[in-house]
Amino acid sequence: MRKLTIALVLVLVAFALSVSAKSPQARVTALHLVQKIYVEDMGTSPETARFRLLLEDQLSANGFTVVAKREEADGVLGGVVSLVDPGVFGGPADIIVTARLTTLDGSRIWSTNNPGDNGQIFFLHPVSSLKFNEPIEYRAKELVKQLNRDRAKSAKAARVKLGK
Repeated sequence: MRKLTIALVLVLVAFALSVSAKSPQARVTALHLVQKIYVEDMGTSPETARFRLLLEDQLSANGFTVVAKREEADGVLGGVVSLVDPGVFGGPADIIVTARLTTLDGSRIWSTNNPGDNGQIFFLHPVSSLKFNEPIEYRAKELVKQLNRDRAKSAKAARVKLGK
């Protein structure tokens, strides 16, 4: 009877290991675990296509691996990019970005709305934006900066040190 119990336990352990080996994406539930990102289209205009390319460059430059296929990713970054007319006051148009990082099954890991503003109503951050003539590039950099800040908070909460 004892040998039967041991054999049954070994079979259950082997089954559990095989299930977890077949679905590694199920384990990525915290932001600090995301290493490989697939960036979805964020609209159909030329500006949104350019934003996506700049975003992929910024992600790569900041320690993430951008993958070409959704199935290869730990997380999927998608959202919407909108152009805001300068309005009555003139000046350059602004870009509003609403982004979401999800697992492959669609569970939300992280999201942001117009990163860098911290809820303030400004067209571009008043000091930082002086360095940028291009709002699309500015928003891509700010989105990745916010993602990295929140990723560091996630790692700190999990008591894990992120590698650079």
